[in-house]
Amino acid sequence: MGTMQRRRHAERGAAAVEFGLVALLLVTLLFGIIQFGFWFWAWQSAGHAAREASRIAAVTPCDTAKITTTGTNDLNGTPKNTTPTVTVTKGSPVKVGDTITVRVQFTTLNLGFFPGYTGNIDKSSTSRVENVPAGGC
Repeated sequence: MGTMQRRRHAERGAAAVEFGLVALLLVTLLFGIIQFGFWFWAWQSAGHAAREASRIAAVTPCDTAKITTTGTNDLNGTPKNTTPTVTVTKGSPVKVGDTITVRVQFTTLNLGFFPGYTGNIDKSSTSRVENVPAGGC
C-alpha cells in the first residue's frame, strides 16, 4: 500500500465523527430557538390579552365577566399547557379616575428539553376608569 492509500484509510469515518459532534450542537440550538419562540409568542400574546382586557375594563369596569372573557379569548391559538387565569383588581366602589389592573397568567408549552424551564407567563396591564354606569358597581 502506498502512503496516500494508508493516509486515506486512516482518515476513513472522520467526517462522520465530525458531523456527529457538530450535529449535537446544531440540534441543541434548534430546540433552543423553537422553545424560545414558543415562550416569546406566549409572552407577547399574554401582554396583548392583558392590554385588551384592561381597555375593556376602562369603559365597563362593573362587568368582570366581560373583562375576564376578553382576556381569555385573546389567548386563543397561543401555545399553552394550562388554562389562563385572568384576575381583575379594582377598588370598591369604582369611581372615574380609579385604576383597574388586569393580570393574565398561564403556563406555556414546554418541550421538556431544558431542565429548570417552567414556562410560566405572568403579564398585567393597568388602565384608568373612564366610565362608571349610573348607580355604580
